[in-house]
Amino acid sequence: MQLLSRLRGTHKTVHKKQASSQVHAHDLHVLKRVHGRSYPTLKQILHVRRILSAKEKRALQIVGIFVCIAALWFGWGVSAVYRIQVPAVGGQYIEAMVGELQLVNPLFASTNDVDRDVAQLVYTGLMRYDEQQELVGDLAESYTISEDKKTYTFQLRSDVLWHDEQPFTAYDVAFTLEKIQDPQVGSPLLVSFQGVKIDVIDDHTISLTLQEPFQPFLSSLTVGILPEHIWGEVTPERFKLVKNNIKPIGTGPFKFARLAQDETGFIFQYELARFDSYYLQAPYIEEFIFQFFGMYDTEAGAIQALREQKAHGLHFVPAEFRASVERKHIQIHTLQLPQYTALFFNQERNAALEELDVRKALTIALDKDRILRESLGGDGAVIDGPILPGFLGYDNQKEKDSYSSDEANTLLDETWPRLSAEEYTKVRAEEIRVEVAKQFEQVPAEENNMTEEMGVDDVTEEKVTSTISVIEQEEIDKKIEELVEQQLGKEINTAQTFYRQDKDGNILCIDIVTVDTKEYQQVAQLVAGFWGELGIKTTVTFVDSKQFSRDVLKTRAYDVLLFGIIIGSDPDQYPFWHSSQKDYPGLNLSQYVNREVDELLEDARETDDSAKREENYKTFERTIREERPAIFLYTPIYRYATSDHLHGVDVTRIFVPADRFINVSQWYIKTKSEWGKSESSS
Repeated sequence: MQLLSRLRGTHKTVHKKQASSQVHAHDLHVLKRVHGRSYPTLKQILHVRRILSAKEKRALQIVGIFVCIAALWFGWGVSAVYRIQVPAVGGQYIEAMVGELQLVNPLFASTNDVDRDVAQLVYTGLMRYDEQQELVGDLAESYTISEDKKTYTFQLRSDVLWHDEQPFTAYDVAFTLEKIQDPQVGSPLLVSFQGVKIDVIDDHTISLTLQEPFQPFLSSLTVGILPEHIWGEVTPERFKLVKNNIKPIGTGPFKFARLAQDETGFIFQYELARFDSYYLQAPYIEEFIFQFFGMYDTEAGAIQALREQKAHGLHFVPAEFRASVERKHIQIHTLQLPQYTALFFNQERNAALEELDVRKALTIALDKDRILRESLGGDGAVIDGPILPGFLGYDNQKEKDSYSSDEANTLLDETWPRLSAEEYTKVRAEEIRVEVAKQFEQVPAEENNMTEEMGVDDVTEEKVTSTISVIEQEEIDKKIEELVEQQLGKEINTAQTFYRQDKDGNILCIDIVTVDTKEYQQVAQLVAGFWGELGIKTTVTFVDSKQFSRDVLKTRAYDVLLFGIIIGSDPDQYPFWHSSQKDYPGLNLSQYVNREVDELLEDARETDDSAKREENYKTFERTIREERPAIFLYTPIYRYATSDHLHGVDVTRIFVPADRFINVSQWYIKTKSEWGKSESSS
């Protein structure tokens, strides 16, 4: 029995060893199946859940959620570092402008800021200013200047297309400059290109030869070029009349798309489209739209359009409207602009202004600080001469005019005796009385406003004569006195205590003429008040900006002109003070003539010696300050506004308002995401 029991134990042990051996073999088989794998198969992973308990499954789910969150967090972090937002093509930008579009033509646009702004986007020139205000080639790929500084040879780009896809050539440049030189065309740019010899060497090479060296010549070549194949058949006298002036074809970043006019012909909307074939970087903005308004501050004005986001920008923010423009979604850009506002004396029109003491008295009688403060809220700087700070020839050590009404009155007392306001009123009343009496005698019966009072129905000259003869003389005198009082009420400034007259009894009178804007209204009224304290009878005439060039600048119809001058990129004073520019379209608004000044300005244009040029300008300014053909008031700050959805605007210094578009190709509204490392993570 014991033997049998041992045999059974031995059999169980053997059976266990055999079973263990089979399990081991199975394990080896499994290991062989996964041999060479570093991760389990999907089938194996799915099989795991069959052997996990409910508690283990919940733990695994929680772990899985944390793993997913960690993965998303990691992905977001990588994206934040290596995915960046960049400008994308698309979007519409609408800019509100106060003014009227007339001629989108670079040959004439310099006389109207609205035209110049639009032309800046449509046309390009041989040269341009970059964001740093450095003069660089544009249509010109390169250029050389001869040793005598007279001949400029330009190699033009060969990849330029007009907006109608026609190729640009040197013949277009030659055509444009020849038209500027043609007096019949009437371009205000004529003075900069007079006597320039134009030679086309080949399709992409042109040379320009000057009669004498002219230092600012390259800056003159920023003028836009016209396409000869569009304008070639237009006669000079019709250059301002053809439709191409408002439906232009240029080489700029934007091309004309469409316009909208009202029943009077006023263009209230002007649309440009992105030019895909622009030879430099094509702009991101797809549509650039200008909307034109007659006023800034009405319910239908430019500011309201900006505030209601019907427009995305305002071309200019007058100082008095800055608070109205400032809003959370609006950015106001402050730019430095080489511009000054002055009072220009027209000595040919008003004999009193020929006297140096009168001009000096008018100058020192003005509190310029107060004028700047009350008209522009102090946004600017008072000036005392035509050369602005930062420009060649500016002398910061020059003596400045000191405000003194007492000294001004002392100067005038020597040659213009005082006349009390009471005495003047009596004299003027008698003059008006005589004038009115003559009118009653000379005006035809049907125009005489007394006929209705007489009860005359069928008026004839004989009837009027007989009727008047029976009217009581007291009634006529009463009517005359009423008219005299009305006229005196218009003419007499009750705040003025005295007037001035010359030895012949002529009253010292001055009429200030200016553009009808809020800024100039305030300046002109302040000036009139200061001059009234000198006993000068001062009137102010405001002219609508639409008629200003034709009715005022062209005719020189003013005693004193209150006006702003934009100097531009070069300190060249020739266009504003040389005697050859005294007549329209020249900008010598004082009609100033001084042969020594002419020589200084001519020499400054020709020399390449900067020290000599600087000395010429200093001598020029000293002469201007001594002879006082104008009163220099202030240089303002230029502001314009854009919506905060517009990006890429990066200009701080400009030469003309249109230069705010210098980097317009970098402006953008839409964005897209791209791989790349952001600067903030570096």
